[in-house]
Amino acid sequence: MDTSIKNVKRVYSGKPGCMCGCRGKYSEAGVNDRSVKIIYNKVMNNPAVVVDGNHAYVQTDTRNLVVYFN
Repeated sequence: MDTSIKNVKRVYSGKPGCMCGCRGKYSEAGVNDRSVKIIYNKVMNNPAVVVDGNHAYVQTDTRNLVVYFN
């Protein structure tokens, strides 16, 4: 899978728990490019990153960060 920033579809940043958007925010590539770049760098540069299927994520006690790829 291509995990480069040019292949990002959207990103998510929010509190642990529900990921429907009520505890965080989704940002779409091409619309919120600044937010996408910030979350992408936080996820992909974290040593605890998990790449699973078409997404990569980092979970902490206070935050979930997810990058979804095309």
